[in-house]
Parts: sequence; structure tokens; C-alpha cells
Amino acid sequence: MLGESKAAAVTALGLPRDVLLGDVLVSFIGRREVCIENYRSILLYTDTLVKVQARTCKVVVHGVRLKIEYYTSEEMKITGQIQSLEFES
Repeated sequence: MLGESKAAAVTALGLPRDVLLGDVLVSFIGRREVCIENYRSILLYTDTLVKVQARTCKVVVHGVRLKIEYYTSEEMKITGQIQSLEFES
């Protein structure tokens, strides 16, 4: 219940959800780059699959010749031929 009231307050005040609620941010640059912000850890990393744990879900990137170009404690950039992205519970 507390999570719902916090989300409602964030929405009502027009505040950024990613900062206050820790929502994951995913940005694509064409089909060759994806940036993921607010993740917690890298769960799986191969040249065809990258699975990342976010606060409330897992982010799964499928593709060919995938490479994590860089990562920090807050964001990462994945390059390669990105075929799809999905969210898992």
C-alpha cells in the first residue's frame, strides 16, 4: 500500500519516477545500442543474451554479437545487433 501512495505522490507532483522510485530506464539508439539505467546487477552475459536485474524486474536483451561497452554502478551500454528486449518478473 505504501508503494502505491508513493507512486501517486510522485505522479501528482510531476517528479521523475526513475529517480524517486528506482524505475529502470531503457534507451535505444537505433538497433545497435541500448542504454540501461538504474539496474542492480548483471545476471547473464553472452554474445547473444544479456540479462540484467533491475529493482522490480529483469531486463533481457537478445541479439547477435552483443557486447557491454561499459558499465558503472548506475548505467550500462550494450552494443551489437539488437533483436529484442523483454521484461521478466
